[in-house]
Amino acid sequence: MSGQRARQLITAAYAQYANDASAIQQLQGDAALPLTDLADKLAGLTGKSAQIFGADDKAKATTTEWLQKLDKADEQQLVSADGLKSLNEQLDSVTFLATNKPTVADLALFASIYPTVSKLQPAEQHASPSVARYVSHLSNLPQVARAANAAQLGFASFEPTYEGMPTIQRAKPEDIKKAKKANKEATAAADGQKKDIPQQQQQQQDQPKKEKKEKKEKAPKEVKAGAGGGGGKKGSAAAAAADTTGPIPSQIDLRVGKIVSVEKHPDADALYLEKVDFGEADGPRTILSGLVHFVPIEKMQNRMVIGVCNLKPAAMRGIKSYGMLLCATHKDGKDGGVEPVCPPEGSQPGDKVWVEGFEGREPEAVLNPKKKIFEAIQSGYTTTESKQCAWVGALPDAADPEADKKPRLLKTNKGVLFSENFVGASLS
Repeated sequence: MSGQRARQLITAAYAQYANDASAIQQLQGDAALPLTDLADKLAGLTGKSAQIFGADDKAKATTTEWLQKLDKADEQQLVSADGLKSLNEQLDSVTFLATNKPTVADLALFASIYPTVSKLQPAEQHASPSVARYVSHLSNLPQVARAANAAQLGFASFEPTYEGMPTIQRAKPEDIKKAKKANKEATAAADGQKKDIPQQQQQQQDQPKKEKKEKKEKAPKEVKAGAGGGGGKKGSAAAAAADTTGPIPSQIDLRVGKIVSVEKHPDADALYLEKVDFGEADGPRTILSGLVHFVPIEKMQNRMVIGVCNLKPAAMRGIKSYGMLLCATHKDGKDGGVEPVCPPEGSQPGDKVWVEGFEGREPEAVLNPKKKIFEAIQSGYTTTESKQCAWVGALPDAADPEADKKPRLLKTNKGVLFSENFVGASLS
């Protein structure tokens, strides 16, 4: 049964890219077809091998290995206590199975374990926290949710009970390096690479090198300690420059969209219910916006807008919203007005938006709401004296982030985003 669910979800996810609908139907109905063969055939029909398997040979090998494993897996064993424990260990250090984006292996695993994991009690979720988080993450990816709906699998958004859930402890990079080095040395010793040199002689040979290295390392450390301890500007700038692990604006997936239909939410007086075309193959997204008291409905219809497209879907008064419109709020607050941000003239649905200095970076697939990434970046959004939209911040590799902090324009390949009426506005 799990294999059939996997086939249905996989074919539904990639059917939009195939020209031969009858071939897709045949694949979907072939219960005996191994998942690896299904993936190969879909890659041929759609030309989307990089999306299906991953972009490189390593990702493809990992994806294929998982598909073969799932083909042979016993469903009851896979979702048993021992099976989930084993799976939890494998998912502990990854977001997706093969690469930084979901592949066909993720769809197959998700379809296989969702019915069981989504019904686990809190204590059972906490026993396999990585599995619970993985299923939750996949269930809230827009492309997975749309495929599950198309295949009529009944996979609703899954939210585990986070209260009391243990924190995932991942190894630090330096610990991983040490472990790899120790493993390499152990392997070398086992292979007899040093068998001709007695241990004592080897230590004698290594001692001068060790002393030289320690002497070399000692001097810079003493200099750094003196510089930092004095509290000088250079010391603080270096410390700030080292801390570049925070959110950056390119993690936000901003795109140009067009409102193709709009109506008032049936159960919320302040909300518009919009269908917004972002140039996606599977059609417009449902977006809910609290703009009823700020923008007349006739000015919303066919309007070009900017959407935040990688927020976790959220239900508002019984209807799920798959993103939000980026809007400018008057510098004195909502009493001064709220209006959707405008894309430059000539924009088309699907045009990507970036912040100057962050070009070419890929956004997150879905923002983790617990990490508050959007909130951290949103606080820097504003409009300039010329009403152009900008983000105030520093480049991630800036030597002195505070000195490098300045307005950086929000742009598409057609020009700069802008607000029709507001200077010094906040954007959200």
